Amino acid sequence: MKFRIVSFVLICLFVFVGSGAVFLAAKASAAIQEDIEITKLMEQQRETMKDIATIVTALADYVTDHGYTPNQDGTFEENEEFINSLSPYYVKNLPIYDAWGNPLIVYCGEACNGKYGISGCAQDDFIAVSYGRDGKKEDWEFDSSDPGAGLYEIESAADFDKDIIMWNGSWVRAPMPRRR
Repeated sequence: MKFRIVSFVLICLFVFVGSGAVFLAAKASAAIQEDIEITKLMEQQRETMKDIATIVTALADYVTDHGYTPNQDGTFEENEEFINSLSPYYVKNLPIYDAWGNPLIVYCGEACNGKYGISGCAQDDFIAVSYGRDGKKEDWEFDSSDPGAGLYEIESAADFDKDIIMWNGSWVRAPMPRRR
């Protein structure tokens, strides 16, 4: 009788410990999947930021040569005046879409006024934007009294939906560099 009770207790303990291990393995697998997804999103975000920097560098070079920006107010397509103004002289291939497949947005000159709360723009100002993973404009405005307020830390997958914005060569809405 004692042998049966001890066997039963050992079997129950084994099942309990085994189910705990299965639960922990499933939880670890979910965490690994989330890490893989975050890593993929971070790579897409970095690629998008590089593309925005490419556009901004081409615009800065154009302004250096001409003293003003080409005309642009929003999204753009191939063979439009905006692209033809910059490519191929200032950049070989001007990015049109972000890494999530959403159109990139550029405002030049006085078209910058009022975008994201930015004002006082002149003919040599420019803003380049990605609406982030979800492709929807975020309700965020630049605060000139705290220019760094638009920088954020990546804390969850939802942070990849935030807009990425560079104004005249400075990030005003973007993820902060990761601390090592």
